Amino acid sequence: MTAGLGQVRARRSRCGWCGGLLAATAALGLAAASVGCGGSGAGPVPTTVTPSASPVAVETPIPALPPVRTQVKPGDTVESVARRLSGDDWIAWRDALVRQLDPRRLVPGTSFEGVRAADGSLQSLRVALDQRTELHLERAGDVIEVQRIEHPVDSIAERIEGEVHSSLFAAVEKAGGEPELAVALASVFQWDVDFLRDVRKGDRFVAVVDRRSIDGSFYEYGTLYAARFVNDGKAVDAIAYPDGDGRIGFFDLQGRPLRKQFLRSPLEFSRITSRFSHSRFHPVLQRRMPHYGVDYGAPVGTPVLVTADGRVTFVGQREGAGRMVTVSHANGYETNYLHLSRYGQGIRAGVRVSQGQVIGHVGSSGLSTGPHLDYRVRLNGQWINPLSISSPPAQPLPAERLQRFLSHALAVMLLLDGNEPPTGAQC
Repeated sequence: MTAGLGQVRARRSRCGWCGGLLAATAALGLAAASVGCGGSGAGPVPTTVTPSASPVAVETPIPALPPVRTQVKPGDTVESVARRLSGDDWIAWRDALVRQLDPRRLVPGTSFEGVRAADGSLQSLRVALDQRTELHLERAGDVIEVQRIEHPVDSIAERIEGEVHSSLFAAVEKAGGEPELAVALASVFQWDVDFLRDVRKGDRFVAVVDRRSIDGSFYEYGTLYAARFVNDGKAVDAIAYPDGDGRIGFFDLQGRPLRKQFLRSPLEFSRITSRFSHSRFHPVLQRRMPHYGVDYGAPVGTPVLVTADGRVTFVGQREGAGRMVTVSHANGYETNYLHLSRYGQGIRAGVRVSQGQVIGHVGSSGLSTGPHLDYRVRLNGQWINPLSISSPPAQPLPAERLQRFLSHALAVMLLLDGNEPPTGAQC
């Protein structure tokens, strides 16, 4: 800004100086004209020219120092960032940052942008903690003043509808949604639709969701109020509603929870590479033998989710299975997760696990030709095809809560169908 003002003043000064020069030139021209018009042939008349204005001194602009920028890299600390930004003055800037920023939560990619004073010292600093939060630091004498800015979040209930041609992610994106919505839909319908093998071209979805934005740009999704997924002509509706403990769950139009005893798949997104069989050619042992599981191909490290609530009964190595985990469940079920690269945090024999909890990560341990999960299920000691599990229907909401739910569902379903809800209705 200082350089810009200097340049403006300099241009104005040059214009004033040029004006004086033009006035002097005009006076000289006028004198010359009077000489040329002398009528008697007399000698030249002496003429004294006095400049009409004195030259104006030009103010030299002070060049602006370029801003100093850096981003947090893996292994960085508040101190290392402060040293890069402010040099010898790093201690004061580090202390100011530590008062506002938890050093243990210094996220790689966080951007810092500073403005320098004429002597090169850091004068101010802007830190973008995330899309919503910024820190503004300004040196005022010996003190560094800090202002924390929280950008306001705008929220609207948005209806998004689309048709699947290749994948749910592509369909949501084409409809104007963000990838997070595809993940949310897959999570809501995971008990009724296996998004690894059941989704077909022509399937449709519609959702009413709380879309949040900052300065017109997408920030995040809030509550998914309601959704419908039509899979192979069969529609499944989901209405968000608090359960008996106050937690938001999803229910169908009869007030029955969508959540069932088992997930359809232990991986959120993957592909089936081998199915349950009593006689499969083993790619490592090179002979035919039973394969009592379903193989899901996925990159090493992909989270493996336990498919039902239960208790871990085994964690460790077991012959060709490599690293594996076994979990015992209600009603005589047992699930097994083979060829893991590592176990989930806190997973050990005897601990209780909840449906959807990360129990391990995809690997290629044991007899394996590549990274995959071998998922196996036993019922009362007998191996069964994991893809054939059908959970019993869940019980609906209690009668005293069901009536309130149905009134709520009516309003939300109108939004889902693209109509206006009744006056005074709220999601």
